[in-house]
Parts: sequence; structure tokens; C-alpha cells
Amino acid sequence: MLKPHIVILGAGFGGVYLAKKLIPQIKAGAIDVTIISRTNYFLFTPLLHEVATGSLSASSVAEPLREVFVDSGVTIIQADIISIDREAQSVKTSVGIVPYDYLVIATGADTNYYGISGAEKFALPLKNLADATAIRAHVINAFEQAVLSKQADERAKLLSFVVVGGGPTGVETVAELADFVHDVAHRYYSKTDCTSYPCHAEEVTVSLVNAGPELLVQFSPESRAKATARLIAQGIMIHNSTIVTAVTKDGLQLEGNASIPAHTVIWTAGVKANIPHFETFNPILTAGRLTIDQYFKLTEADRIFACGDVAGYIDSNVPVTGKPMTLPMLAQVATRQVDILAYNILASIKGKKLRSFSYHSKGSFVSLGSWFALGEV
Repeated sequence: MLKPHIVILGAGFGGVYLAKKLIPQIKAGAIDVTIISRTNYFLFTPLLHEVATGSLSASSVAEPLREVFVDSGVTIIQADIISIDREAQSVKTSVGIVPYDYLVIATGADTNYYGISGAEKFALPLKNLADATAIRAHVINAFEQAVLSKQADERAKLLSFVVVGGGPTGVETVAELADFVHDVAHRYYSKTDCTSYPCHAEEVTVSLVNAGPELLVQFSPESRAKATARLIAQGIMIHNSTIVTAVTKDGLQLEGNASIPAHTVIWTAGVKANIPHFETFNPILTAGRLTIDQYFKLTEADRIFACGDVAGYIDSNVPVTGKPMTLPMLAQVATRQVDILAYNILASIKGKKLRSFSYHSKGSFVSLGSWFALGEV
């Protein structure tokens, strides 16, 4: 008798933690599990900003999937996901067709540029390992170009670094970036005799551009004030209530015909669900994410589940006022979902009653540069 084949799309927090939960059933011979991922490693995304600024090496935040699942029985397929055929119960990938009995979509989220002109072309995203290493190389290159420049205005632009986005990722990134660029400038690119040589350390500017009136709206007013004070103490210029209308090779264009000249623009202003293409089936979306019920099942797709950033889960057990809110796109959410999701997949196979999920946050933390952080539990 063939064992039920569970296929997991994505190797982020949701996909990897779910597969690990299913290992006992794999070893018991009850199921087969396959992970399909565009990369062959698990990435600890909450620390990407430290790779981008050189605080951590790439190997510190990435673990090969085959190492994670060695001797587990989990099959790993590195491939791009082309489409899902719900009727045929198969996934078309760049390396072939993979059939499934039960499918879990855990494809995460991608950078959201909100259709802003030039943002995707000229801004640097921070969503994967390649992004982080590209940012670090770009920042170092900016200093090297500044050393060779004899024009004050050109140096000012080369040494202007801007982060767009006032959420946790933007705040963590700009705090680490400020530490990094000021340390690099003073250590390697400054001169004691400033009368005959540009003092590059004094020409560095770091800015944070935020569309909202305050940073870190997920935190309490007291925590927001402390975070803002810390960033200002680091010499970071904060631009709240500032709308970006375009990104160019010369920097940011802002609402009201204002601008911020910059050679480096890092984009952390938001993400959007990475929804795979479905053949002959249009899934219902909630806030741009796949609509799922309290059991993590897609509407009108009994054998397809979703979790993590791609899943538009609305907790029916939590009272809301006004428009229902989906759960935040956080690693904490995805890892908490997999316990119930793993149970429900196995219960579906056995024809048992499924369990609903209710989320309760354990708290939030944000790093603010070297040796400084704040959090709420």
C-alpha cells in the first residue's frame, strides 16, 4: 500500500518546522514527506540585517537543508515552483512534476515595492542571503568610490545611506547600518590631517524614512520613544510621515517635491505573500494572502493547506473591532502554527476530527545596534 505523500512548498520557518514535526511519522513508515525549495538551505531571516552589515557571516544564518534533515527520511528537491494542479494533485517544478496526496504551501513572502517608480530597480531589498551580501558589498564600494572623489557633493551622496521602512526590520537594519558605516569610516577611511584630505568619517549620513507618524507601531508608546531616542543618539536622521514617490539612481523623491540624495537606498518598507500559480483554480485571497480556515485548509481545496506569511489566517477566537486582521508575518507565528497544522494533516489522513488554531503572542523584541535592544513580553 502506498504511503500518503505530503509535499511542502518552501523551506522557511513554516516549511522546515512542519517537516521536523512530521519526522516521527516518516520514521514509523506512515507517510512520505518532500520539501520543494528554490534554495538548498534554511535561512534564519531575523538576523539578515547583521549579515548585511558584517556583524555575522552568511554561514551563521544559513543551514543546509540536507544537514537539517540528515537521516530523517525527508526528501529535498531544489527547484523553482512553476504551478499547482489541484485536479491532478501535482506540482510542476523546474525539474519536473511532483505528485502529492496532501500539499502544504509555505512559500513565505517577497519584498513589496508598492508600485513605487524605480524602487525595484534602484533600491536594495533585504529578503534573502544574496540581498544581505549585496548590501554589504555595495556599502563598502561606496566608501571606496568616496576615497577617490575630489568633489564634496559627490562624496556626500556616496556616503549617504538611507533605509526605507519604519517597522522592526527597518529599525534593526538602520541601527546596525549606522554602527557599521561609522565604524568603517573611522577605522579605515578617516585622516587626522583634514586640511589636505577629505574627512570621510565626518561626511557619512544615515537616514530612516518612514511613511507613518511613528516607528515600530507594533510596540507600546514607551518602547517607540526609547527606540527613537536610541536611533537619534546613533546619529540617525529620522524622517517620519514621509512618503516616497520614486527611487532613482540619485536617491529618493518624496511627496511635496522634496528629495534625499543617496547612493545607497535599502528597502524594508513591506512584504507581500509569495503565492504560487494555480492551474484551473483561482484561490480566494484575504489581504493579499491565501484564505484558509481555522484548520489551515484552503477554501475549496480539501487537500491543500497553507501556513506562515503566505496564509491569510484570521483567528476567530480573538475578538476584533472593525476589519478582521490577519496574523502578522512573523517567524513566531509560523513556528506556532505547525503544531496544529501537523496534527490536522495526520488527522485528515486518518479521517479524524481536526483542531482549530488560536494565536497568542509571546512578545516582540527588536535589536537597536550593537549591545542594545528592547522588547515586550
